[in-house]
Amino acid sequence: MGELMPGSTVPRRQLGRHLRELRTDARLTLKLAARKLEWSEARMWRIESGLTSTRSHDVQTICGIYGASEETTKALVGLARETRARGWWHSFGDAIPEGFDVFSSLEGAASRMSIYRGDVVPGLFQTEEYARVTVRAAHPDADEEETGRRVRLRMARQHLVTRVTAPPWLRVVLDEALLRRPVGAGTVMA
Repeated sequence: MGELMPGSTVPRRQLGRHLRELRTDARLTLKLAARKLEWSEARMWRIESGLTSTRSHDVQTICGIYGASEETTKALVGLARETRARGWWHSFGDAIPEGFDVFSSLEGAASRMSIYRGDVVPGLFQTEEYARVTVRAAHPDADEEETGRRVRLRMARQHLVTRVTAPPWLRVVLDEALLRRPVGAGTVMA
């Protein structure tokens, strides 16, 4: 599997932070900036908070109003294009838990991760067999197809920590008992 893309959450938040800083440097209130752009304050707030993406053209307009340099404008337009990228997890459809897109986007962009578990082996370190047993336990009514999608999703996440480009530094603390606790058939923990 190739490098996994982190999705749009991180670029949206970065873009929003930069636009907010530019607005503040230009000594414009959110209300005044919204008025100049003929947008609602709510729309401006959502963009600056990273809750919604925005078009490249709109970013150019914003940068013009804020007096941003050409170099800054180019960089932010590029960031705006990234906000429309779909994360690697979207291909897994309904196997994605609610809120997973934000979590995965942040996880994919992380440079450091701390994981503490006392009950089960973290998903990033599960074997396919272990993942299948834990998915079945969590979703006993799921058919084989859904179970398979959830397991493949979990296995795909592992590429985030084994990626060649800037893998995260990991600190993992596990309860020894979880390594000794049998899960599934004897071969699962072997």
